[in-house]
Amino acid sequence: MDSAEYAPFQEKVIAAVLNVSRTVGQLASEDLNFHRSSSSDFTELLDEESERVLSLTSAVLKAATNGTDLQAPKLKDEDSIEDNWRGVVDVIDSLLEKADACLDEFTGVIKKLSPSQEEQAPIARKTTKFPTIYDYGPSKIPKPQLLFDQKVDNSDLGPFRPLLKSKPHAIVPLEKSLQTQQIDGKEGYPSPYDTEIRAAQYQKPVYENSPPIDYLPFEDTTATFVDTLDGVKEMLEELKEAKEIAIDLEHHDVHSYHGLVSLMQISTRSKDWIVDTLKPWRQELQILNEVFADPSILKVLHGSTMDIIWLQRDLGLYMVGMFDTFHAASALGYPKRSLKYLLQKFVNFEADKRYQMADWRVRPLPTGMFDYARSDTHYLLFIYDNLRNELIEASTPDGNLIDYVNERSQNEALQRYERPVYDETNGHGPGGWYDLLTRNAGVLSKEQFAVFKAVHKWRDEIARAEDEGFQCVFPKHMLFRLAQTMPLDMGSLLRTLSPMTPITKERIDDLLDTIKEAKVAGLTGPEWRDIAPPPKYAPKPIAVEDADFPIAERYEKSQFWGNTLDFPQPAAPLEYSLAASTEALRLSLPLPPMPSTVAEARQKFVDVKMEPISSPKAEPSPVATPEAPEEKKVFTVKELGGPRKRKVTPVDQPEKDLLTLDGFDHDSMDEESEAKQRKKARKERKAQKAREAAQAQADSTPFDYGAADSVLHAPSAQAPGMQSKHKRAHNPYLKALEAPSGVRHGKREIAGKSVTFRK
Repeated sequence: MDSAEYAPFQEKVIAAVLNVSRTVGQLASEDLNFHRSSSSDFTELLDEESERVLSLTSAVLKAATNGTDLQAPKLKDEDSIEDNWRGVVDVIDSLLEKADACLDEFTGVIKKLSPSQEEQAPIARKTTKFPTIYDYGPSKIPKPQLLFDQKVDNSDLGPFRPLLKSKPHAIVPLEKSLQTQQIDGKEGYPSPYDTEIRAAQYQKPVYENSPPIDYLPFEDTTATFVDTLDGVKEMLEELKEAKEIAIDLEHHDVHSYHGLVSLMQISTRSKDWIVDTLKPWRQELQILNEVFADPSILKVLHGSTMDIIWLQRDLGLYMVGMFDTFHAASALGYPKRSLKYLLQKFVNFEADKRYQMADWRVRPLPTGMFDYARSDTHYLLFIYDNLRNELIEASTPDGNLIDYVNERSQNEALQRYERPVYDETNGHGPGGWYDLLTRNAGVLSKEQFAVFKAVHKWRDEIARAEDEGFQCVFPKHMLFRLAQTMPLDMGSLLRTLSPMTPITKERIDDLLDTIKEAKVAGLTGPEWRDIAPPPKYAPKPIAVEDADFPIAERYEKSQFWGNTLDFPQPAAPLEYSLAASTEALRLSLPLPPMPSTVAEARQKFVDVKMEPISSPKAEPSPVATPEAPEEKKVFTVKELGGPRKRKVTPVDQPEKDLLTLDGFDHDSMDEESEAKQRKKARKERKAQKAREAAQAQADSTPFDYGAADSVLHAPSAQAPGMQSKHKRAHNPYLKALEAPSGVRHGKREIAGKSVTFRK
């Protein structure tokens, strides 16, 4: 699938995912528990669908973890999903990392591993267990780079100097080729074979249509494993006699910061070689430039983008006169350009990718991995013959497709390896944080963004020092988890990084200090959304002139408050300035107009004098008020209450003129009750006279606040000459005990989910 076909496919996938997400969201918003209780048929159907979804999810998780060290979580019911959610997230993260690697390989940014193929041999299928690269813990295989004659130095950030010691088939001498110059605004070394690659042209047989040469049967031939320098020299003598050779590489980049070329596969028409490129003398393989740089020998590769970089970075090898079958398939307009597709089309061979993610550092190579690597180049020359004939047939006088492939292959061969320099500020470049955040959408605050950048840089520094891949320090999902949680104590940090790699465990204190410092510095830093690129699928803004909907306008008058806020401004100058908050409150609430001066307030408001009550018989001054209909009084009838005390209304009439007492008929009382009521009335009148005398004295004498008693413990007011009696403290809850008991509490409602029904 090329880029032209991938774009519409990606749009379809995104549209399907959005529809599924929207449907799931709508289902989640409904009250399924209510519908479950309303219909038994619906309940059975819902349970069946739940079991089906769980079984499908378990099958997908099992397939995703097949061939990896991850254990597929078992999902039996809804509770098991929550209990095993962390395992599900780990599987999803692993799939996303694989998808990133595949997309990078497809676009040519990187090449995780070469698209190796395997012959369907019975002996290869017997091998089911093999070391994989998805082991992010300590390397179970001793690091071969520790034994290299030229030690790996990941701290060198200067321009990469080519490893060449000699230059076979040179047009420009080696000394002149190794001079620095300005390249893309930076000082660096050009390709030592720049002139030779541009001047190379295909030999005459490449432009001639001839029958393809059949490949030798895979089962009847064997490959030679080359792991000595003498074996390399013997192979070189045979390669010099060939007219076309096929080349492929196997690469490992998990337990190495820059990566390692682990194997080199070379095939002629009659023989295959597997070269061990992890030997201490690996740079002695530069002698192969006698063939690789010879323009008269055609080098056939498929998808050589990263192969060219790896060869010059690790081995100092360059390609002059290369034919890339990927560009040949592109020129012919094939629906697919992968080596798997070409093998199936021309050889009728179905590739098996069980060993694509194998750890190619293992020695000795298992039989299955050996045959898998050999099949990469065994059929490639036969595929080249078929592509060459089709290119010749499809060529026109105006455009020769062979020249097109030559031009594209030369551009691949002219690539230069540059050391990745960590860009802390902008995060650009291979392994930078910018591309990582762009691919993983999320909202990070200032502190979280600062912690993410600091921890990402810390991980890069540790990986460089230990010559390990980023994943071996801690994987990508751990990086995002640290940025979101920002643990500030050792316990939280250990829980966040669980399970922890030994490399991180040895430096856990340094990591904790890094997080603390970054969080403090992030308080004044930017957020990720301030520098994030706009979403790729964000809706385009609609121009105002193209819009078919009404444009919102601001009304001069409130449509809600009406004229409430419209009041005339005072003509007199204000004696004080209004604060901004008061003005904002006036604009938002319907406050009445307030006077601006004291004089205006006196004119607007009339002072009302409150006359002190001198006696119970004092009557209020008549005020002319409109008669209003008598309102119905609300009263409460209390039953089963205790006896209530009668109130006595004080009057100035003589006792003999009283016809009723406290609402009771005087004639209906006996003599003893009447005597008690009269005695109580006399006491009330004496107390009232005492209060009036005290009030009159208080009005005539100024109150002395200095000599006043404490407000907290003020004595009760008594009439002069009366003896002080100890009175029982008032209990406000006393009468509450006489009230009837309330309704009993019903059955306690069980806490649960509240439901709102739609009408």
